[in-house]
Amino acid sequence: MFLTNKIDKYKKTIIFLFFLILLSIGLSSVKDYGTTNDEYTQRLKGLITLNYVGNLFLPNITKKFKADKELPSFEDVPEQLRYYGGSIIHAPLAFFEVLLGIKDKKNVFLFKHYLFFLIYFLSLICFFEIIRKRFKSWKYGFLGVLVLFFTPRIFANSFYNNLDMPFMAFTIISVNFGIRLIENIKFKNIFLFSFFSAIAIDVRLMAILIPSIFSVTLFFNGIKKNNILSSLKIILILFLLTLLMTILFWPFLWDNPLTNLVNVFKNLANHPLDINTFYLGEILNVKNIPWHYVFVWIFITTPIIYILTFFLGLSLFIKNTFQIVPSKINYIDIIFLLILFIPILIVILLGSTLYNGWRHLYFVYPFLVFFIVYGVYFFSDFKNFFKINIFLIILFLGIIDTAFWMTKNHPHQYVFFNRVIAKNAYKNFELDYMAASYKENLEYLIKNEDKKSYKIWNSSETKLFYPLFSLKDSERTKIIESEKNEAEYWITNYYFDRQSYNDEFLNNYELLNEIIVDGNKINSLFKKKLN
Repeated sequence: MFLTNKIDKYKKTIIFLFFLILLSIGLSSVKDYGTTNDEYTQRLKGLITLNYVGNLFLPNITKKFKADKELPSFEDVPEQLRYYGGSIIHAPLAFFEVLLGIKDKKNVFLFKHYLFFLIYFLSLICFFEIIRKRFKSWKYGFLGVLVLFFTPRIFANSFYNNLDMPFMAFTIISVNFGIRLIENIKFKNIFLFSFFSAIAIDVRLMAILIPSIFSVTLFFNGIKKNNILSSLKIILILFLLTLLMTILFWPFLWDNPLTNLVNVFKNLANHPLDINTFYLGEILNVKNIPWHYVFVWIFITTPIIYILTFFLGLSLFIKNTFQIVPSKINYIDIIFLLILFIPILIVILLGSTLYNGWRHLYFVYPFLVFFIVYGVYFFSDFKNFFKINIFLIILFLGIIDTAFWMTKNHPHQYVFFNRVIAKNAYKNFELDYMAASYKENLEYLIKNEDKKSYKIWNSSETKLFYPLFSLKDSERTKIIESEKNEAEYWITNYYFDRQSYNDEFLNNYELLNEIIVDGNKINSLFKKKLN
């Protein structure tokens, strides 16, 4: 008790240092991650949106900054990109790129990686607040943030995943303000909740679930307090504010908001992609993935101890709910359960397009973590202190083990698989689908092969064009993508690579460098042997 009181006395300092350490880890790691597949396209979309807004309000200034650069208009942008969200993130980033005069493309994307991580970091603070408030202890807030931060794939993606991770972050932030609104109904909280909900919706339309679920909560609170008309008024204000800000933050919608919103919904329901995915050892079209796709991916890419504790938390929640123990039932628990499972059910029932693992559903992961903390919190109700302490020791050892794995395999946490599948992951699942592994081997090539230019063949289906922006412009221009028979070098991340790397191949090429994680090759660089 004395030790607990002593720690509580310094909790503000401890909390500050805790987040300072996490921030330091993140900021010191940014430079280690390269440019990935989606980033160039989203940057272009941000510039197109900025150009549109600039020509609308400040045409002369826009013309001056744009100079001789030609950017397509909204009408010329392909529908699958035009109706896709993210402008609220990438237009401001494009503005800062122009304002700060960042010329080298590597620095452009590096600057964005810093901001992506900072957005994620802010969401960690909000997540801490949510957990602390629900379980009435800052120590449980620590636990929730530790589990979320030391989830390998989430950590890696927080730097370069320019839609899924900002979506997760703004979902957490909007939920935080939603809880504030439920507990203290005033216009400031309505506005802030609407503001962050609109940002989340503009990144991914699935975020409409957040204000919808909280509106239902407000409605039932109104019934409970016999004040239904007041609740309906709040819900109406919330709806109008969220709608208006969603349109305001999404310039594509401006010329015809209702029609364009309908088109956005249509695009979401039938995302026009005809690509393949590698799942359970089979090549499948993304339109034909089985119902268990999401569940399997979540299970195999989350540390085992987290999964087990989640099931403990979920079972204790069900037990508390069915036993109807008022002191153990909280509206936050029900809201989080809905946010966790409704998106997954929607994806399964509508047959939505999913690919590259479950990254499009990363935003539900914090709510899975919530039930991990829930499991720890209510497991502590049991009177067997020996079992409780053993359980907590195992959980924290699991977190430490995961953190050690992340350090050992840095910066390739994006190919984490838990021990159930890790050694044979390459036989059954996609690995480096976002081309994050190329940075290391491209830098190795520039550093160790001193030449004016490098003719290189990329045998993967991944386009080499995108990860080349991990290099400085002066280095990138030395890389010449060539045909196989003309290339001096060969690179691959094995993504749908049909080349057989057998003895016959190695008779003609020598291995310069390769990246291996848990026995899975994720990138290799070869040099053609001289005859």
